[in-house]
Amino acid sequence: MKKVLLLHGYNGIPQIFHWLKQKLEKMGYTVIMPSFPPREGVRYPIWKKELEPLKNELQGELIVVAHSGGNPFLIKYLKENKLDIKLYIGLAGFSDIYKVEGREDLYEAVKSIAPSQEELEHFKQNVKERYCVYSDNDHIVPFEFLKKHVENVAGIGKMIPNIGHMGRKSNLQTIPEVIEIMKESGI
Repeated sequence: MKKVLLLHGYNGIPQIFHWLKQKLEKMGYTVIMPSFPPREGVRYPIWKKELEPLKNELQGELIVVAHSGGNPFLIKYLKENKLDIKLYIGLAGFSDIYKVEGREDLYEAVKSIAPSQEELEHFKQNVKERYCVYSDNDHIVPFEFLKKHVENVAGIGKMIPNIGHMGRKSNLQTIPEVIEIMKESGI
């Protein structure tokens, strides 16, 4: 059975995940979409605990689509837990600590979920295919951190102009590029 894990970021489940879930289920995928505590609840131990009840569902070959803070969380989580990830698609992903002026809350969350170099190396060695989708006008993650994430995970970058952070403020409803990547990968 083909399974897709959708991991959201700091602000909760983005609209594009609802669209993706519906589209993927019609294509015959089982979709796992946990809802983690947002904002001040973005702490690695809290999110890890939230994912524990779903651990059995994460067995077997897995496709992971992670948005924003879901990316560094996944990298850390993979090192601790044996998941067989065939395909990773990061949306507005980052793996380095960054700071946005006036957003101490976001900075504290980023520090909590940021992966170590060892965790990044483990991720590169254990995830078969890695893609990173990002935009040139992301209002949350600085562009240089989006590009650096592609390098950090040894991924294939796909820059899509003018889609912002792909969350609520961007008002993005669909992201067909994810489906295209999955089809190109033959998964």
